Amino acid sequence: MGTVVEAARVTTPGTDPRRARNIIILLAVCTALQMTSYGMIFPLFARKIGDFGDSVEVLALSVMAYSLAGVIAAPIMGSLADRFGRRPLILGSFAVFAAAFIGYYLAATSLAFILIRGLAGALTAGLGPATMGLVADIAPRAERARWIGIIGGGTSAGFIVGPVVGGLLYDRWGYGPPFLASIGIALLTIVVAFLAIPETHTREKRRRAALDEKRAARLAPETGTAASLVASLPHPLLAFGTLLFVNLSMIFAWFFIDPQLPFYVFDELEWSTAQFGAVISVYGWATLIGNLTLGRSSDRFGRKPILIIGLVLHSAQYGGLMLSDVFWVIIGAFIIAGLGEALVTPALSAAYLDITPEEHRSRAMGIKTAVGSLGSLLAPALVAIVIGSLSPQGAFFISAALILVTALVVLIALRLPARTYAARDLAWEASQERVIAAQTVLRNLTVSATEAREVRSAG
Repeated sequence: MGTVVEAARVTTPGTDPRRARNIIILLAVCTALQMTSYGMIFPLFARKIGDFGDSVEVLALSVMAYSLAGVIAAPIMGSLADRFGRRPLILGSFAVFAAAFIGYYLAATSLAFILIRGLAGALTAGLGPATMGLVADIAPRAERARWIGIIGGGTSAGFIVGPVVGGLLYDRWGYGPPFLASIGIALLTIVVAFLAIPETHTREKRRRAALDEKRAARLAPETGTAASLVASLPHPLLAFGTLLFVNLSMIFAWFFIDPQLPFYVFDELEWSTAQFGAVISVYGWATLIGNLTLGRSSDRFGRKPILIIGLVLHSAQYGGLMLSDVFWVIIGAFIIAGLGEALVTPALSAAYLDITPEEHRSRAMGIKTAVGSLGSLLAPALVAIVIGSLSPQGAFFISAALILVTALVVLIALRLPARTYAARDLAWEASQERVIAAQTVLRNLTVSATEAREVRSAG
């Protein structure tokens, strides 16, 4: 009695483990369907642009349009997922993907194709933040990387099936069958997600977060608005910055070779569309198996060492393309790189969530997505500038070197706290008025209890 203990946060019961597992698995199924539909037409983008009479520069511009839209929209979409829930963003993104695939099929010019990719980039930018927010909402912290790996496995499964089937259909019948099949699967994804994916960031959680924001805003004159904004970011900031650099470099490395790769394998290596699809599919197999078997490695051995190992392995795809033109050697390099990505992606996303306040998870993942989109914007822009003076092997070398340098940066700079907290509530910072009010209430309760005991004794 006489001691005031101030609560740091309110503890609420979590989702039943079995239900959480089922939700994440169903979300992985939806992701697999969506990536299958995208993978079926991904190898055809270069073919379609080539039929318009254009080449690498236009494909790079379409990637830039998609990425620029994502850079702008991703943080906004992440905040919307925190404010209005994960489910609307997930369902909306799947619907936009279906509409975009129809647009790609009907596009009659390169300009129309570029505009459609830009709109798709803006309106689907919330899918990643909302998905990671959903996993963080219901998965135990000690198993985050494992369940993020399951979602990654769904992505990989889509790239196993999609590119091969799409390439075979195109080689046999042209554009129509792969695009129509892709659109049908995209529509099926919307139906499955609508029926299977519930809202995990419930109205009660959103109300509590809104109250936290209002209390933090009232404190802003004392603590400073800028300080409040910084406090809402993942901490420590050096770790957050390092993780963002990992995300930026991985996306940049891929998109630096992405515009050239289809033309390189079709024109110089003389691969068929089915062969190119097979390489992407094998990469998907490696990533899928890696996610299912290695995805939880960072839960057991720590985020930092797994990130370093994964980055080194991931560089193999660029090294293989640089050093060899033999189909089976490149296949082997992509298998190693896929296993590396299966280590990096769950560890990276789990590390973000480990250091992010609970009420700002999707916002933080939106920043992550925006930085990744920045990489996919800068890389093709640089390609468009240097395309006349840089050989494909030179591009592969730059990407491989960047990934290895990133592994070195992680080794030197990444310092994750030994213990992290899922949420930090600025509104519960001590104030003299709140302490006095609590002491007064406690004193009154003590006096009332004493008087009640005296009355009972007298009776």
